[in-house]
Amino acid sequence: MNALDLLDAIGGAEDSDLLLAQKTKKKRRWIPWAAAACLLLAVGVATMRGRPEVITEPIPETNTLPAPVNSETGVWIPPIELPKPEEAAMADMIACVVVDGNLYTQGETCYDEDAARVEPLLGEKLGDATGTIDCFSDDSEYEKPFASTLAGEVYTVQGYDADFRVAVRNVDSEGRLSVWFLDHLNGIYLNTGADLFETRLHLRDRISSIQWQAHSDWDWNRGGIQDAELSEESWSAFLDAVDTGEFVNAWQPDEPFYEGRPNSSIYDTPNQTHLFLMMADGSRVELRLIEGGYVGYAPLGWYFVRIPGEAFDAIYNACGGTHLTDW
Repeated sequence: MNALDLLDAIGGAEDSDLLLAQKTKKKRRWIPWAAAACLLLAVGVATMRGRPEVITEPIPETNTLPAPVNSETGVWIPPIELPKPEEAAMADMIACVVVDGNLYTQGETCYDEDAARVEPLLGEKLGDATGTIDCFSDDSEYEKPFASTLAGEVYTVQGYDADFRVAVRNVDSEGRLSVWFLDHLNGIYLNTGADLFETRLHLRDRISSIQWQAHSDWDWNRGGIQDAELSEESWSAFLDAVDTGEFVNAWQPDEPFYEGRPNSSIYDTPNQTHLFLMMADGSRVELRLIEGGYVGYAPLGWYFVRIPGEAFDAIYNACGGTHLTDW
């Protein structure tokens, strides 16, 4: 579960509420090397979303993949901003850990049986997360080795470069196991979809199964997750388009996403659907598809690959994408 999941799991809350909070705040201090991890969330109690089953396949024994290349082209994904002290009481923390000066933020979180299933993915132990960071922490707290919002053991993740993904393993006082995957997705450039979906996530040839969930069911946590019925040809064409498509920043404060609706953003539309890609290693990748060719990786917020055309429409329509106009 990521920050947007927490907001939407309350029921009917808009993703744009969270993202607008980041964009509309006055300019504040930035930590250029490690960034901050406070994000304003809606007040309420979040519930965990149901998780589909995953087909488990053999896991790579070592992490031998090349490091991602961050060329200074494409879309800049900025560091995350600290809230002012007076806002801290209204803020909640997403999971984060600082490793070698990079801030890794919450991706997929697995508990109990799910955690036991992905635990074999843990590789080399890097250190121990402090669990001492909160919204009242000052800049100096982020300078400590393995500064984090959650305590546990920090590991590399087999099959993923450590510059992109690490994991935190935790066993609480009741013996409950959790494994948190955390991704380094801030303070970087992303040009084409391949920079994320292949260089970092390695989607091609690693997907065991695909499921989808209608946005209305996802928004209200109503389940309804279904197996996708896709031809190999249509899925391959979709991946080809995603890999070559360019990243865009969908935040356009001076231009409404929908004509005639002032201040409307990409997240305001009901014309979207959600895909869950079950990876052979037991992990899951969640994609958000928004009508018009927008393909988003759940933890990335405003940043999407845009691929309007037949390759996108074929997957969008087959996986519950809606075409509502009266909203």
